[in-house]
Amino acid sequence: MAVTDLLIEKLLSALLPMPCLGCDRLVPDGRHYIGLCARCRGRLSRLGTNRCSGCGRPLWGAHLPPGYRCGACRRQPKAFDRLIALWAFKPPMDSVIHGLKFQRLEYLGRHLAREMAARWRAERLDADLVAWIPLHWQRYLGRGYNQAERIARPLARELELPTCRVLARTRATPHQTALARAQREDNVRGSVRARRPARVAGRRVLLVDDVATTGATLDAGAAALRAAGAAEISALTAARTPGGDEPYARRTVIW
Repeated sequence: MAVTDLLIEKLLSALLPMPCLGCDRLVPDGRHYIGLCARCRGRLSRLGTNRCSGCGRPLWGAHLPPGYRCGACRRQPKAFDRLIALWAFKPPMDSVIHGLKFQRLEYLGRHLAREMAARWRAERLDADLVAWIPLHWQRYLGRGYNQAERIARPLARELELPTCRVLARTRATPHQTALARAQREDNVRGSVRARRPARVAGRRVLLVDDVATTGATLDAGAAALRAAGAAEISALTAARTPGGDEPYARRTVIW
């Protein structure tokens, strides 16, 4: 985090104690992190390493061998090489993402980026540059900023990597929230293009978004990067929605 940003956060928290996004209790003296008090941070559900190496789906059972992929990823691989998510998208993490996405709490992007950088280092992976899932210009104007970019830029600073605004939306798409898996994939298929292919050709790209659900949006972005010649694509998100995937994951036991 830049020194100026840190000083501003400390000053604001001293003058204006902030409510915890999880329980609404005031958190004085800067003792909040990712918008949560210590008690609510303890309620966060961290996603472990026992997961599909392709889509990031949590898998229950014995320890998985390196590079293990679930049946869905073996049948229909994603355009990205791997997906890493830190937390399950359920309370109180859903309130954190909502705060970043709709309440203009942009400091949350820096806090999430710090945690995501630590996880990336722990994975012992490498990248050459950081990109992010774009918003269509109409949605960008309505929101005023792109929450994925608000995570990606400080993440790149933490990892000492360059950023590149390489992806752009080719069309506006309906919100994914109320759509089923197949509808989500159809909704975003072909909706992202790489506008600077030379910047990613032959390079390892770290693709950032706030939340992964089915992975359809990340897959659309990764497909555009792959078409531009990216050598390797790692998707990194703050959270992953259990949603319709969780029942399948709970039934997937590896012996």
